[in-house]
Amino acid sequence: MDMFKNFGEKAKKTAQKVGEKSSDLVEVGKLKVQISQIRDDIRRSKTEIGQYFYDTYINQTDLPEDKILLICEAIEEKYQEIDELNEKIERINN
Repeated sequence: MDMFKNFGEKAKKTAQKVGEKSSDLVEVGKLKVQISQIRDDIRRSKTEIGQYFYDTYINQTDLPEDKILLICEAIEEKYQEIDELNEKIERINN
């Protein structure tokens, strides 16, 4: 009887570990999706900056430095978000 009890306890612990690992994998997946979305935002922002430069060239106008600076600052914040999300992933994986 003790053998069956021990086996049952080991099976229960194993199932719990598998459940925990599965939820960790789901969480990591969600974080990676967030990172991907943030990277897309960064690409769009960089494209916007390029459009400002091109428009300035074509129209021979002054470069809207204030707008570009705001976009650059937003990009920097997004890179910091990515770093934070990568740290969360690292904590989950350890």
